Amino acid sequence: MSMTSEFAPGSNVLLLFKCELQEERNKLARAIGATHNEIRTLADSGPGDLADECSGSSSKETVFASHSRNRTQLREVELALKRLAAGDFGICTACGGDIGLKRLQALPWASTCIECQEQSEQGRVQ
Repeated sequence: MSMTSEFAPGSNVLLLFKCELQEERNKLARAIGATHNEIRTLADSGPGDLADECSGSSSKETVFASHSRNRTQLREVELALKRLAAGDFGICTACGGDIGLKRLQALPWASTCIECQEQSEQGRVQ
């Protein structure tokens, strides 16, 4: 599939999405680096008393969850940048239809239209 007229190659809209995705990629890379350092610090900290261990365990879980979320989103952002470069940005990877400008403004890394996303989420819930 090729881009729709809404996202003509070289358009200012594409440039804006590209810049936004690159900024998001940089922000996520910094956040991943920071959580990686936190994980290293937590791993290097010696054993403490029971209260310290419980608090540390909760902190570790929070840091690991944040690290995982950021890595997942970074992959989504990088895939969106690849779709942009390939000329497939704004095209739903599930149905081939338009994702829609409003959805992309909210989630520039979205790979599916709202209808396909809802169907996917309903399939996971059932």
